[in-house]
Amino acid sequence: MSAAVELGSAGLRHDFELIGSWVGRDSRVLDLGCGDGALLEYLRRTRGARGVGVDVDADGILECLRRGVSVVEGNIEGGLEIFASGSFDYVVLSQTLQSVASPPEAMLREMLRAGGAAIVSFPNFGHWWMRTQLAWGRMPEGGHLPWHWHNTPNVRYCTIEDFERFCAERGFVAEKRAYLRGAREVRFAPNLRADLAIYLLRGK
Repeated sequence: MSAAVELGSAGLRHDFELIGSWVGRDSRVLDLGCGDGALLEYLRRTRGARGVGVDVDADGILECLRRGVSVVEGNIEGGLEIFASGSFDYVVLSQTLQSVASPPEAMLREMLRAGGAAIVSFPNFGHWWMRTQLAWGRMPEGGHLPWHWHNTPNVRYCTIEDFERFCAERGFVAEKRAYLRGAREVRFAPNLRADLAIYLLRGK
């Protein structure tokens, strides 16, 4: 079976809609690296979620406040000690895993300590266009990786297959997974055809 459902409405990031479909109504949500607070605003509006964001960027924090989103200024690299265990139903790390210097395992375990589930999305470095650029002798860029090699904030890259193996080896259970190519959900050969992966994880 090939690419399936068309997602999204005008002006809405397509991964927001998928994440929203996984979040229970009236849930408590923590968004790490929340940026301008758009995801939390969307979850509040569509799911009645009570959300808190964490970010270090002053402009992003101001935009969160403008949207009426609760936000804490802080660096998620330092851990989530300010949040008690089980404070949230979901902890989200949306398109941020690849730019976090902390070991991914430690980050995910902290997320699962603070919340019942972790929702993680990341660009798929195994996408065919990324592979093609490497074959041409160039560092990949484009789509969810818009930077050049010399100015990218990303510190690690992984493919869908890498992440699946990582979770299996470390006891993270993928309760839900989805793969996108632009606005479409990919069902067939996602490691080759999808440019974004989204997972809902729980611990064993």
